[in-house]
Amino acid sequence: MSQPLVSVIVLSWNSRRFLEGCLASVEAQTHPRVELIVVDNGSEDGSAGFVAAWFPGAILLPQERNTGFCAGNNAGLKAAQGGHILFLNADARLEPRFLEEAIRPLESDPRIGMVSGKLVRFDGATLDTTGQIFTRSRRVLERGYDEPDRGQYDQPGEIFSTCGAAALYRRALIDSISIDGEFFDEGFFAFGEDFDVGWRARNMGWRCWYQPTAIAAHYRGGTQPAQGGESRRRGAMARRPPAIQAHIVKNRYLAMLKNDSPASFILNLPFILAWDLLLWGHLMLRSPRAIPLLWGHRRLVGRALRDRRLLRDRAAAGLAGGCIHG
Repeated sequence: MSQPLVSVIVLSWNSRRFLEGCLASVEAQTHPRVELIVVDNGSEDGSAGFVAAWFPGAILLPQERNTGFCAGNNAGLKAAQGGHILFLNADARLEPRFLEEAIRPLESDPRIGMVSGKLVRFDGATLDTTGQIFTRSRRVLERGYDEPDRGQYDQPGEIFSTCGAAALYRRALIDSISIDGEFFDEGFFAFGEDFDVGWRARNMGWRCWYQPTAIAAHYRGGTQPAQGGESRRRGAMARRPPAIQAHIVKNRYLAMLKNDSPASFILNLPFILAWDLLLWGHLMLRSPRAIPLLWGHRRLVGRALRDRRLLRDRAAAGLAGGCIHG
């Protein structure tokens, strides 16, 4: 049986310092059929020219401006030919066998549509994520985040969703949950879009798998150098610009509107309200400028409700593929 083509989509926005390591790690994969696509999201640091000069085998898609994580990756997806798609952050580097190991669950079980590998920090000793956890408060947590890697997550198994820093998806899953040609919801712009995708996919019956032998290193924008490697910056939310904080909060509610079931929402309402109380207390005390920005995104509520209806109708119909068109 011939090996499947895997399309690797790398989104770059002023990521020149990371690109050489990232793209070289893709070219060094032991999997024999890899298509490399680089979407340059309006970088001003020479990233596009660097890719064109040093990685001529890559498909380069320059964008005129920063369209956000979601729209940028969707642009790369439109050009991808692979049956499996890996979305890879520019600040991540794959071990040579990453793809070879990551596609094993997809090839062994047709119900598995998403795969997370083990992501560590650049120090090689600290975990970044081993998949995403769904909490009763509707928070998304990266399992193992900031823990020393002692082998505690070396067993494969099912998880809720996969971090977008290195997320592998089956093409059929992408087709089954895309709406109007958008796999990542462009109303999100950035932050939480990977969790929304995972939640959407699980509602459609897909499974997400953790494959610990697929290893990658991730710098993660919310970290800073520390002794022996990188460490979490405490209070990172408070240090983000108000516009970014508005996206993070807005996307929490959009994901719930689109994906939550009434019964589960009511059952877990005390946990949801407790987290919301903390979240809004933070906004009012530490970042009040984010609140009017949130109001500016109100038009997205109607779109989320429309998407919810379309997704529920599709899940009820038991369809296993194809795009949704509103």
